[in-house]
Amino acid sequence: LCDSTEDYFLEIKAEIIRRRRPVNDYPLVKRPVMVFFPSKEVMIAFDDSDQMKEFKVSNHVRVITEAIDPREKDGEFLSATRNGAVTLMIREFGRGTDFKCFDTKILTAGGVHVIQAFYSIDSAEEIQLKGRAAQQGADGSFR
Repeated sequence: LCDSTEDYFLEIKAEIIRRRRPVNDYPLVKRPVMVFFPSKEVMIAFDDSDQMKEFKVSNHVRVITEAIDPREKDGEFLSATRNGAVTLMIREFGRGTDFKCFDTKILTAGGVHVIQAFYSIDSAEEIQLKGRAAQQGADGSFR
């Protein structure tokens, strides 16, 4: 547990940095990371924080909310699995949403990493979020 919002955001940033590193010998591959937040307000606060500046420079950051145009949804979800992507989402996208990674280099380098930035009261929700990391048996990780 973190003592402050600043500490909480620092922990999320550190985890993103740690998990973007490939687990195998692919130095040019940055694993995609999806961060699920408890609410839109917390997600926007993190996105607006100093902790996100470094990621925004590379233009790999995506923020997905319930306001996403249904016609753009599949494209945004595919982009979330691309090399170096950092995607911020609300917890509702952790259930019933398919994030499929087709890039064999990313899959070989460890796959997609999912960060759950809140505690689930419902164990089914946590199981669903874990499932976003490794669709159809592909490599991936969760924390």
